[in-house]
Amino acid sequence: MVTGLGAVSCFGSGTGALWEGLLGASRRPDPAPDLCGLPDRPHLYAVPDAGAPARGTGRTGSLLADAVAEAVAEAGLTAGDLLDAGLTVGTSLGDIDLSERGPDMRAGADPACAPPAAHRVTASLAARFGIGGPGQTLSTACSAGAYAVAWGAELIGTGQADIVVACGGDAFSRVAVGTLQRFGLLDGDCCRPFDTGRAGMVTGEGAAALVLESAESARRRGRTAHAVLAGHGWSCDAHHPMAPEPSGEQLRRSAALALAGIDGAPGAAVLHRAGVAVNDAVEATAIGEAVTAAGGRAGSVLGYAPKAVMGHTAGAAGVFGCLIAALVLRHGLVPPNAHVANPDPDCPLTVPLGGPVPLPRPSVLVSGTGFGGNNAVLAWRAAA
Repeated sequence: MVTGLGAVSCFGSGTGALWEGLLGASRRPDPAPDLCGLPDRPHLYAVPDAGAPARGTGRTGSLLADAVAEAVAEAGLTAGDLLDAGLTVGTSLGDIDLSERGPDMRAGADPACAPPAAHRVTASLAARFGIGGPGQTLSTACSAGAYAVAWGAELIGTGQADIVVACGGDAFSRVAVGTLQRFGLLDGDCCRPFDTGRAGMVTGEGAAALVLESAESARRRGRTAHAVLAGHGWSCDAHHPMAPEPSGEQLRRSAALALAGIDGAPGAAVLHRAGVAVNDAVEATAIGEAVTAAGGRAGSVLGYAPKAVMGHTAGAAGVFGCLIAALVLRHGLVPPNAHVANPDPDCPLTVPLGGPVPLPRPSVLVSGTGFGGNNAVLAWRAAA
């Protein structure tokens, strides 16, 4: 069960700001910081007024701390609860900004600012919040957040923890954006996942957190669930370092495992879809085929791609997807998709445009894919 939610996004701090921003479906990116004079300066969905990180902590760690604080507070967790709680963190690069600031931040200049490893963010969060149970850093590229949530659920399912804080975060990285630009994966205008003119992704930054809890623990603490995880599946294409396997076989397998936990087709699917044509096509086909194989109709599922208005948040993307699924279930609405002038005719799902659409069935599928073919799919249902 999900008993706490927290978010820091380009819309500001808090899940309320995130939901209102998604419903508006109009945000466009800002120019990214200068990348050493590279031409065709890319765009970025940046977190506004994030503030300066604490000494020894980078921007990702700071954003994660804010998101976790909101989720922990909403769940009403005490210091005693957190002492035995687990912690899972999805991130691609961790506090990469600590090693991108220039020669004054080189290793040896200050031990507190040594070049970071992704797992240092997890250690920092555990220390800050007094989380003493099992911890894990998931760094499966862009699907890391989805893996972090599913791994947290497995810690609960196997009896290793009753409560797990599952979170994901990544911040702006000069190296990452420059690399994506050189590979031709960035759209010079905006992210258009469902438009035939899509030309790539737009990077974003942010952090999201969920408090996962066993049903027994939630009852004992008198907490109401936002959503319940009905099933999840993992797989790996093992096909190419960057491109998905064209048939989508392994992603379809992950989706089938997740869908086994719900009856028929989900009401909506929060897709990884990021504006990269081949990735978007493979994902939509695989999800549609998995829904059909489960006895549902792909066209009855409402497809939603939040990256159009908040950018690709890398390791945070999967957690944002799960958080958005919980909000969709809470409000009974699917936000409209943005930046769609010419809808993709090959998408088998129904794509809401123009305004929010009622959720037809109380279940939501969340898809996460990453470089290296790492796939994680989660199925959520409304709490009884």
